[in-house]
Amino acid sequence: MMIKIENLYRTFHHDDNEVPVLKNINLNIKEGECIVLKGVSGSGKTTLLSLIAGLDKPSSGKVLIDGEPISKLPDLFASELRAKKIGMIFQHFNLFEHLTVHENVTIPLIPSGLKMKEIQKKVDRALSLAHISHKKEIQAGRLSGGEQQRTAIARALVADPDIILCDEPTANLDRDNSLLFIESIKELNRLGKTIVIATHDPLFEHLDFKSTIIPMADGKIVSSYDDE
Repeated sequence: MMIKIENLYRTFHHDDNEVPVLKNINLNIKEGECIVLKGVSGSGKTTLLSLIAGLDKPSSGKVLIDGEPISKLPDLFASELRAKKIGMIFQHFNLFEHLTVHENVTIPLIPSGLKMKEIQKKVDRALSLAHISHKKEIQAGRLSGGEQQRTAIARALVADPDIILCDEPTANLDRDNSLLFIESIKELNRLGKTIVIATHDPLFEHLDFKSTIIPMADGKIVSSYDDE
């Protein structure tokens, strides 16, 4: 099992109140699956992605990546596991606007210790997979929204992770660019990547490749999910 989530709870403290955000999430995601976490804002899907990535810690319960409990790892080791196995695509792209596309995609590999020739090879491959090679010398701040999203895809792919996590990836895109993004996800799925998408975009309800929609509301999975 690629991702295993057991009895997961996440509660935040606000003033003197406890605010439950996730409530008893149990989910198994197999290698190569595409999972769509569907729900309105506040349903808990982004918090769940953060816990899968090890960016946040659960109040109780477990998140295991390939059997390794990322939810229990110290931050440094969680960061190392994330760098090796998880690529992230964010709603707001999170690019350095004054850097070129090539430079933005190179950044995740700087701490890797790889030789520059190997880094260049990985960056070129990621740019090609994301169909943004032709813009590699352009500053990110001069790109269209769709081009910024493709740059963000390349950055997520550059370390060749097994898992791709997408948080509202089409929220800032028009319909045409959203459909292009979905085509990119389809290609990544064909390459065997495990993909988890948090979204409320109805375009993800009718994907033309195998995917599983998991509705979320009020911090819970609201329909049965076959994890066998």
